[in-house]
Amino acid sequence: MKKLLATDIDGTITHQSHEIHSEVIAALYSLHASGWDIFFLTGRYYRYAIKLFKKLSIPFLLGCQNGASTWSSASQCLLYSQGISSEYLTCLQEGLEDALALLTVESGMLYGDECYRFSPTPTAKLLHQYIDPRYFPNAEERKILKETRSLKTDYPYPSFVAAKVFGKKEEVIRIQKEFQKNDLFMSCMTMTLMRWPFDFQYAILFFTDRSISKGQAIDRIVDLLYYGNRPFIMTSGDDANDIDLIQRGDFKIVMSSSPKDMHKYADFLAPPAKEKGILSAWAAGVNYYEKIMGF
Repeated sequence: MKKLLATDIDGTITHQSHEIHSEVIAALYSLHASGWDIFFLTGRYYRYAIKLFKKLSIPFLLGCQNGASTWSSASQCLLYSQGISSEYLTCLQEGLEDALALLTVESGMLYGDECYRFSPTPTAKLLHQYIDPRYFPNAEERKILKETRSLKTDYPYPSFVAAKVFGKKEEVIRIQKEFQKNDLFMSCMTMTLMRWPFDFQYAILFFTDRSISKGQAIDRIVDLLYYGNRPFIMTSGDDANDIDLIQRGDFKIVMSSSPKDMHKYADFLAPPAKEKGILSAWAAGVNYYEKIMGF
């Protein structure tokens, strides 16, 4: 039986912006050597995510922006990408007018992973000091960042892959409630509220096409690469955008640092990423697989 590890990145296999611990990398090599396929799923855009895996020479899949697109290291190409029509940009920007939060629209890998940022107020602009060192730490990375006062005017592409609202948790929740009042808009979107993994005082409101989630990305890959023959799946995650990913697992790992209402999904509640808790969790998942297979 084929085996697939599908895992979140931030808060699950690393607590750092730009590095995965060498012990976790070694565990990934070991899993691959024993026949596991590897599928990383993240809210990050491709350009930001792929830097974590420079030292990883085994084959893997990388699902970006909550599974809106998936890239294969083996074929060095996108397996699929699902965007949102740019006609929705006006509604997104109107929802952030006078807000104390940022709105960033991400074009996706097909359009160079460009990021168009709308900062509606002076307070919103102050948030740049938290965001930029993580995502745009140098001049090279800032080339993809475009500041805008009008997404409708400045965004040049027919579609975008994701939009993210970033701010203090209370403000982001307020914005979420306003968007929820727009039934037509919400009928076309998946909107997920999640913690910012680097500081839980802040939150991200994540928009993708209605058909997109990490769990649905797993479903697509099962259809595309396993021809519908479901492998044994071990899943791991730590936040709200990981719930349907975790639920796809035959062995489900939830990080103990996750919101408490997620702990009920766990077959294994793992210590936090900063303690490399995923190592004992993956080992438990391998043992479970071998036990049910009679090894």
